[in-house]
Amino acid sequence: MSPVSDRRQHQRLPMEVEVELHQEGEPVRIVRTEDLSQGGVLLVLNGHARPAVGSRVQVRVCGLLGGGEAPPMVEATVVRHIEAGVAVQFMGDFGGE
Repeated sequence: MSPVSDRRQHQRLPMEVEVELHQEGEPVRIVRTEDLSQGGVLLVLNGHARPAVGSRVQVRVCGLLGGGEAPPMVEATVVRHIEAGVAVQFMGDFGGE
């Protein structure tokens, strides 16, 4: 088992959906998820610039939820860069921080 997987607190599930990535001072970017856990999500940025590690961002699923309501905006922090994008950790009620 690698050191990164040893530190994971939550099981990751493969999941590909389009999400909005919001960052102060930047235009909204449409990116996609690669995997999701209770604590965070891996975002594939499709060539968009990566926010710096430690940056606060907001993530929201594109479109409407089943009842026609808008999905919540989720606060997150960029915790690491990967070749194709970034890993973010959810904040507050979503991430336990």
